[in-house]
Amino acid sequence: MGFDGAQQREAELEAYQALWTLWRSSRKTAASVDNWKSACRMLQTYYTVGRARQDSEVCAMRIRYLEIPEPLPRLADFVHAPPRYRLPDAPQQLAKATLEYRFARPQHPARERQRLNELETTKTLYKAVKAAEARAARAAEVARRREWQRSRWPKDVVLESEIYNVDGMAAQVDLQNAKIESQVDALANLFRDGLQNLPDVSESALTASYRASDPAGIAAHVESVLTGMPLPRFINPKATAVYSPDSRQLVVEYGLPTVDVVPKAKSYRYVKSREAVVATARPASQVKALYASTIAQLTLLSLAAVLKLDSERHIDVLVFNGVVEAQNPHSGQSIRPCLIAVRVTRDALAEINLEDADASACLKRLSANVSRDPTQSVPVRPLPE
Repeated sequence: MGFDGAQQREAELEAYQALWTLWRSSRKTAASVDNWKSACRMLQTYYTVGRARQDSEVCAMRIRYLEIPEPLPRLADFVHAPPRYRLPDAPQQLAKATLEYRFARPQHPARERQRLNELETTKTLYKAVKAAEARAARAAEVARRREWQRSRWPKDVVLESEIYNVDGMAAQVDLQNAKIESQVDALANLFRDGLQNLPDVSESALTASYRASDPAGIAAHVESVLTGMPLPRFINPKATAVYSPDSRQLVVEYGLPTVDVVPKAKSYRYVKSREAVVATARPASQVKALYASTIAQLTLLSLAAVLKLDSERHIDVLVFNGVVEAQNPHSGQSIRPCLIAVRVTRDALAEINLEDADASACLKRLSANVSRDPTQSVPVRPLPE
């Protein structure tokens, strides 16, 4: 072996020893590298961004693993255990490890900045997720409270949303009682309020068929008037009309509300010792009187509205049949009894001072056929027959 061979051998041995030294030192710090790699696996597998957005505990664990920094690359990290019988390969292995280290070292700061940015983003996300969970918990508690309050009411009571969402039984009872009073007041003043608020039908709103005295156009105009009358929102009328041009007579079938339009309860009170809302029933005589008054007012209001808004004066005679959707108590089948039937001329209605009129008295004066007990759907004969 010459001088060059001895130098090569010495270089190989030096490289081999350097590899061994580096490899042994890398074993001492392997735990920190393994810890970081384990954190990366956990972040990619279990504590992902998607799961962190849905669960604060997952988000907290993601923060925990993001707080583990990537160890600064060292030359020893890129060295493998040198084979005992491959001494000539030592310089190449050392050179390869050195090259990989020099390539990895400058990239470390960028990855660390990315980690720290992700850590801050996740901390912000954690606050948002915790806040959302707190809101959800509060909403669930409110919903539970609302359902508990609802369970204290009689089963047949349907609470409107503005009452259902009120906190406190006493406040709910007060609002429900106010609603009942308001509904009863609206029924008692149905005709007066409706007459004062009849819409003005402008000339431009009248259809060409109505102007041209077309029977179908006149009937459609009347149906529009009747279904568009200013009524409380708990009354939703339906109407059909047929016009006879020869007799200038209009026949209307009008859908009256059922007796359920009158509140069955007169009032409610909360009995704290029983944690229950108790109803005071409305006397049957009061229900009957208020319902009879309601359908009488609707009938008179309909007559007044049709003739007042017949600006072209097509109608001389108006026949009104007020029917109700009911159920036969014996068979359970649906029935449509007529509760009020009346025939009136334009001139006869004009003789009545409607401003201070009592609806029931007016219908009696107009010889209307009225059910003797509308709450039981006792029918009268519809007109014309």
